[in-house]
Amino acid sequence: MISVDLVRLRILIVDDQTLVRTLISQALQSMGIRQDHIYQAADGTAAMRMLDIRMVDIILCDVQMQPMNGMDLLKELRCGHTANVSNLPFVFLSGHADRSNVVMASQLHADGFVVKPPKPADVEKAIQTALQRARPEIDPFSYYHISTGTDYDKKVFGRLFETRAPIAHDEPEESCLTLDKVKPGALLTRDLRSRSGHLLLPRGATISANQLSVLKDYSERYGVAQIFVLDNPESVAQPVVRN
Repeated sequence: MISVDLVRLRILIVDDQTLVRTLISQALQSMGIRQDHIYQAADGTAAMRMLDIRMVDIILCDVQMQPMNGMDLLKELRCGHTANVSNLPFVFLSGHADRSNVVMASQLHADGFVVKPPKPADVEKAIQTALQRARPEIDPFSYYHISTGTDYDKKVFGRLFETRAPIAHDEPEESCLTLDKVKPGALLTRDLRSRSGHLLLPRGATISANQLSVLKDYSERYGVAQIFVLDNPESVAQPVVRN
């Protein structure tokens, strides 16, 4: 197995413990990774923001965090909700990898676990293994049905696939646009289905830049040429999410 050159690697560390992030950062630098190529986030929400402004090669992420835990972050990534590629290598940091987490991580195509407190040798081995694995097929629409079981997942993803009433005549008008005319973040007014009729995204969901790119790049697979979106999203009152 040929080792990966770590010098140019860009890594995001996600953990709510400053000490853990510091230890991993020091270990990465000892491997030859540049300090300015090591990014840190204290929780899943901060990581999402980071992944919209920084392109990285791999993510090292804690499992237990609030309100968005590591599984939720991986699901968001796999669903194409960040600016980074959806099949990005992703390694979990965990004090104990229980069976339910291992199964869920496998469904979301995680690339392994590093037991905390992390040993530098284990971190380097996990990175090398993850970067040399064959990447899962890019299909951001296939991960929505995988439930992480968290409150975050129920609020963000669960409500998308609830049974919805037909579109009322007094609702804001929609437009039927070709893919190149649809803007990232556009609100769908009709279910988005593949050529075979498979539900990709339900009405009421927003579509990301990554998802639009996938529909264009894999047009033979999905067969989507046009999307129905809301003319004026600001005219729709956003639902209030209560804790």
